Amino acid sequence: MPDERQGAIQNNRWGCKLREGLYKVEFHTVHGTGNGVIYATSGKLRGGNSGFAFIGSYADKGDEILAKVSTQRHNYDPGFKPLFGTDMITLTLKGTASGDLVDFEGSALQLPGVAFKAVLTRIGD
Repeated sequence: MPDERQGAIQNNRWGCKLREGLYKVEFHTVHGTGNGVIYATSGKLRGGNSGFAFIGSYADKGDEILAKVSTQRHNYDPGFKPLFGTDMITLTLKGTASGDLVDFEGSALQLPGVAFKAVLTRIGD
């Protein structure tokens, strides 16, 4: 396969290593764990779970993927606890892609000392 075509497959047409598509997302902090889905397209991230919507953006910077994601509660059932203790947070993340997996690390702007980790697993286009 020519080098040019290999690069086009590795990076999407916006230059990001995060392939467009639907991802399962599993995340954790010292306060607990959570999961959901997120869709990556055209530099935008959209997703959520049973309690929260995830809205953000992503871009490539060298070998890393930079992302910024905000949460917003859409289900006020008290059974859905916020991972950071508050309904609305903004995460700043750095990640690396390897095949269908993307590993992210970062923190919430509202709680800068609390580490956040997430693994995205691509499940479809």
